Amino acid sequence: MNLITQWGLAVLISTQTLSLSAQEAGGRKPNSEQIIERLAAPVSQGKTRGWRGITVEGGEAQAAAAPSIDLEVNFEYASAQLSPDARIVLDNLGLALNHASLQSARIQLVGHSDAKGGDAYNLTLSRQRAQSVANYLGSQHGIAEKRLAVEGMGRSQLAVADQPYSALNRRVQVINLGQP
Repeated sequence: MNLITQWGLAVLISTQTLSLSAQEAGGRKPNSEQIIERLAAPVSQGKTRGWRGITVEGGEAQAAAAPSIDLEVNFEYASAQLSPDARIVLDNLGLALNHASLQSARIQLVGHSDAKGGDAYNLTLSRQRAQSVANYLGSQHGIAEKRLAVEGMGRSQLAVADQPYSALNRRVQVINLGQP
């Protein structure tokens, strides 16, 4: 093999390894294409919502069927201040939300915490963190504030209920609510 072929093979292996790493981490640090794939699933307006061959009708079940993705967005300890690592994840989200398939979608950002701390503290902090994500998307990627809804869930919806202090519970859920 010549040097160029070896280099190309190394790049291919590295790219596949990075892709696998995102999947191994629960897909919580996906690239913009992976985010688009998850969030751009068809969302119908009205009482019936279809997604990947599943049709759900009515109220809360309809919201549950909305395309979504959980992202690992790291913050400074006990703060809503974004870490440098968080900006990388949010830059991928910003690129995805500006993609043609998502640029007019209304997006809900839901902050979640682990079980450390009290209910009121975690609820407030998770909402502040979701708001920090919205602010970053607006200032760095031009995402209009009217497209983003912000909510904090605190520790009420643990991703790993049998491990309440797990870092996997600290996440930002991004939900495609469809067209306004």
